[in-house]
Amino acid sequence: MSKFSPYNLTLGQIEESLGKLCTIKLKNNEKDLKGYLYNIDPVTLTIFLLQIENDFNKNELPSRYKILVVMNYAISEFKVNNEENGISRHILDNVVNQRIEDFKNESEKMQQRKKDLILLFESNRIQITYTNDDPVVHILDRAHISPPYVISSIECNNEIILQRVKEMMVQLPI
Repeated sequence: MSKFSPYNLTLGQIEESLGKLCTIKLKNNEKDLKGYLYNIDPVTLTIFLLQIENDFNKNELPSRYKILVVMNYAISEFKVNNEENGISRHILDNVVNQRIEDFKNESEKMQQRKKDLILLFESNRIQITYTNDDPVVHILDRAHISPPYVISSIECNNEIILQRVKEMMVQLPI
């Protein structure tokens, strides 16, 4: 197992480590993170890991997975397991591309997320306006939520309304 300081990686080391099983020890002493290395941003040194939730065939797309983004300032140690075979770059790219498709406005998941968002506000009797043609959901004519319908996609100039909308959106599953 190779240890790297996230600050001393060369582009060659990053390229050789892609798809390999990695362990990240966090500075706050929380549980170690393990996953297959998807990429490391060479500028910010942010690490992208693919975590797979069940046994799988390394030649097929996993059915259940998470993509973790770990900022470099949170990392105390980064290890790459070179002894074990990793996942092919093709499989890694397919997983990420599949995930990207889910976030397109016309995707089934994005349409469902919009419906869930509308239901959340309507069930709380909050005044909203929306149309099937417009991807933006308008709340109280003050806040506007665009796809992918996450907290960072809220536009609002009123801090009180913004905070309340954020608090409600936390209830939505990702």
